[in-house]
Amino acid sequence: MKAALYIRVSTKEQIENYSIPTQKERLEAYCKSKGWDIHDFYIDGGYSGSNTDRPELQRMLREINNIDVVIVYKLDRLSRSQRDTMELIEDSFLKNDVEFVSITETLDTSTPFGRAMIGILSVFAQLERENIAERMRNGHIKRAQEGYAAMGGDYDPAGYKREDGKLIIKPDEKDHIQKAFDLYEQYHSISKVQKELKLIGYPVWRFRRYRDILSNKLYIGYVSFAGEHFKGVHEPIITEEQFNRVQALLGRHKGHNAHKAKESLLSGLITCACCGESYLTYAVSGKSGNNKGKKYRYYICRARRFPSEYPEKCMNKTWNGSKLENIIFEELQHLTLGKEKEEKAKPAINYKAQLSKVNEKIERIIGLYAIGKFEREALDKQIDILNAEKERLLLRQKEESAEEEISAEELHDLVIQIKDANFNTRQATIQKLVKQIIINGEDIEIEWAF
Repeated sequence: MKAALYIRVSTKEQIENYSIPTQKERLEAYCKSKGWDIHDFYIDGGYSGSNTDRPELQRMLREINNIDVVIVYKLDRLSRSQRDTMELIEDSFLKNDVEFVSITETLDTSTPFGRAMIGILSVFAQLERENIAERMRNGHIKRAQEGYAAMGGDYDPAGYKREDGKLIIKPDEKDHIQKAFDLYEQYHSISKVQKELKLIGYPVWRFRRYRDILSNKLYIGYVSFAGEHFKGVHEPIITEEQFNRVQALLGRHKGHNAHKAKESLLSGLITCACCGESYLTYAVSGKSGNNKGKKYRYYICRARRFPSEYPEKCMNKTWNGSKLENIIFEELQHLTLGKEKEEKAKPAINYKAQLSKVNEKIERIIGLYAIGKFEREALDKQIDILNAEKERLLLRQKEESAEEEISAEELHDLVIQIKDANFNTRQATIQKLVKQIIINGEDIEIEWAF
């Protein structure tokens, strides 16, 4: 068993016999009695247990796959919050097959009794969470029943602004929404509604926003919560009769592609060099001869696909989906053939050793404070300096890890995976390898993610 020994102490706790040397001695003795190997010490000196924002605790969580058991001197060394304690034990430790031991409370999840105790603690933590959630839900339902819209979110619904907990109509947007309902009844098409609104002089919104507005009961005076609708206290913008007519039209004119995921390997990766908008994908069916019913996929600039939403229509090239994807595959194969991983010239830094040295300094300084060799003010200053140094080391370690290049062998395996895997795996692989594709007519610029 590889044991991670977690130690936390705040300066005021020295008098409570929670010093780092005391905790280390007890934890080491416990490991020796069990015959467990010590994987590493994780020491947070001068950190509060009120939250989990501690560098050594976070380092331990990142290395959780190398650990079999986490040991602490006392449960409150892990956290002083019951919720954080249970989340760490259940979500970070047990879900990764890592046992947890608190030697003071004799809490050991590797034993039946220890697992039972965790179960008891979990029940009370869950009860607390559910009581809080139930109180919040009841509060929201009561407000909805009284006719008040949910006040969450960072923006007001179209047509209204929020004042003193109420929805107040914005006259200009009210006219816009009423016109959108009228035009939809006339044309039965949101794209045509956008085009007409632009000709009239309204600022045109996105297609999806109109779709949401046309089907939202907010505009006939209702508010919703948890799937239920309640009569609101705000002024409606549309009559119920018109709203019901529009719902019938929306149901009748749903597109054939509604709710169908488009098989776009390059979704979200393509940017238009002409206008800066993203490319999206759409499909059409052949209508005559041998091509009748055959599906054709294309990548098109959004400002070309929905020109009503923009000051002018973008005329950048629309690409055949299969052709563009094959170009990306060919570029990947060329990279694989010519790629050799370069060895970094700079010497490797042993971050584990560096962090261990910082922890030793913290331990010595706190030990000197405990025997009266340090004033509290000087101690706090030194602890802050050393913790800042530790955080810099952890940040550099994380940055270097993120900058590691992909090897030619790994790239070759991924390219093979693209050829043979199902759509979801192929898409995930492409998303991992490609950072951005910029299209400028016939020119395609690829920015790789490695």
